Amino acid sequence: MDHEEETEASGREPSEAGVQQRTTTRGRRILIRVLLVVATVLVAFGSLAVWANRQLLNANNWADTSSALLQNDAIRTQVADFMVDQVYANVNVAGQIKAALPPRLQPLAGPAAGGLRTVAQKAAFEFLGRPRVQEAWQTAQRVTAQQFINIVENKSKAITLSGNAVYIDLRPLMGQLTTTLGLPASVAQALPAGAGRLKVMSSNQISTVQNAVKLVKGLTIILPAVALLLFALCVYLYTGRRRHALFVVGIDLVIAGLIVLIARNVAGNQIVNALASTEAARPAADATWSIGTRLLSDIGQSIIIVGLAVMVAASLAGERRPAVAFRRWAAPWFRERPLATYGVVIAILLLIVLWGPIPATRKPIPVLILFVLVWIGVEALRRQTAVEFPDAQFGDSMSGMRGRVEHWRSGRHHRQAPPPAPPPMAGGAGPSILWSQDERLSRLERLIALRDAGALTDAEFASEKAILMSISAS
Repeated sequence: MDHEEETEASGREPSEAGVQQRTTTRGRRILIRVLLVVATVLVAFGSLAVWANRQLLNANNWADTSSALLQNDAIRTQVADFMVDQVYANVNVAGQIKAALPPRLQPLAGPAAGGLRTVAQKAAFEFLGRPRVQEAWQTAQRVTAQQFINIVENKSKAITLSGNAVYIDLRPLMGQLTTTLGLPASVAQALPAGAGRLKVMSSNQISTVQNAVKLVKGLTIILPAVALLLFALCVYLYTGRRRHALFVVGIDLVIAGLIVLIARNVAGNQIVNALASTEAARPAADATWSIGTRLLSDIGQSIIIVGLAVMVAASLAGERRPAVAFRRWAAPWFRERPLATYGVVIAILLLIVLWGPIPATRKPIPVLILFVLVWIGVEALRRQTAVEFPDAQFGDSMSGMRGRVEHWRSGRHHRQAPPPAPPPMAGGAGPSILWSQDERLSRLERLIALRDAGALTDAEFASEKAILMSISAS
C-alpha cells in the first residue's frame, strides 16, 4: 500500500514529507501522458490486426461470414444475376433449347430463351436461399478459405507459383440451377471449366500477401501485449494517484474502441464508393462490408465494455464520497462473510456469461481471464476496506443514511427559521449558547453518524467536533 492509502486509512492529513514523496514530477507526468497516447494507438491498431487474423486466417470464420453474406437479399440478388449471366455468356441457351424442341416449335427457341432469362434470375434468387444450397455454399467457402490460408502461409506444396490463384467456383451451383430451371442436361454439360469462377487472389499478389500475413500474425500478439505493458507502466509511475491513473486507462480503452468503430465506418464508406460502380450495386457492396467487418465491430465494442469496467473498478476504490460509502457498507460483508461475497460475484459473472453481450463472453479463455481479473479486483477491494474500516458493522450504513436525512432536515429547518438569539450571560459578558448534556451528546452522535456515512470528511468532523466541544466547555 502506498503513502496516500496509508494516510486515508489512518484518517490523518499527509505530512509535508509525505506529499513530496508521493508527488509526481512534471517530467514524469508528461512521460505518462505520452505512454497513454501510444498505448491507446497500439490498442486500436492491435484490434485491426486481431480482426484480420481471425477473419482472413480462420477457415471457419471465413465460411460463416460467407454464409451470412449469401443470406443477405442484396448480395444474393447480385450472385443470382452473376450465375445466370455466366450461363448465358458461356452456353448457347437458345441453341440448346432449339435442339431439344420438335421441328415445328424450334422457331420459338429464341424468344423462349430470352423470356427464360428473367424467370431464371428470380429462380436463382430462390434457389440460393434454400438450406441445402447454403450448406453447399458454406462448404465451398471453407474449402476456398483453406486454399487461401495454405497459399498465404506457404503451406500449399502441391500448387506452383504460376498456379497460385484462389477462386470461388460457382460452377457446381450453376449446374444445379440449370436442372432446377428445367433446361436440358446438355446445358450444364456445356458449361466450360472456367465459367462461374470468381478470382479472390492472383499469382502476382502471392508474395505481397504472404509478407502481410506474417506481419499481421506477429502484430496480433505484439501490439496488445505492448499496450498492456504500457498501461501497467503508467499506473506504476503515477505515484500517489494510481487509482486515478487506472481510471484514465479505462477512458483510453473506451477511446481506442471508439477509434476502431469510427475507422470501420469511414473506411467502409471509402471502400463501398470505390467498389460500387453503379447505384444498383451499392446495397450489395454496403452489405458486404458491413457483414465482413462485423467481427471488427465486435472487437471495438468489447474494448469499450472493458474500458467501462476498468473505470467502474477504479471508481469503487477512489476517494469520492459514494465510493467511500460503498466500501464502508461492504466492509463487514468482506470481513465476516467472504464466501457469500464471492458467491454473489460469481453469480453475477455467470449471468453475464449466459447473456453473452460480447463475443468474448462466449469463449472459454476470455471468460477464464475475466474471472481471474474480477477475483483479483475483489480481493484488492477486500484488503482496502479491511484497512480503512476495521470496525465497520452491519447496519452502520443505514444509521449513516438516517443521519444524513436528519442533517438535511435540520439544515433546511435552520434555513427556513433562524434560531432565536441566545440569552445573555450573567454580568453582561456577551451571548452564550446554553445546551443540556443530552443535547450535546445528541449533536456529537449526529456528527459521528455523518462521518460514518461519508457526508463529512475526517477533517470536517474534527473541525465540527472542536467547535462543539468549545461551546460545551464555555
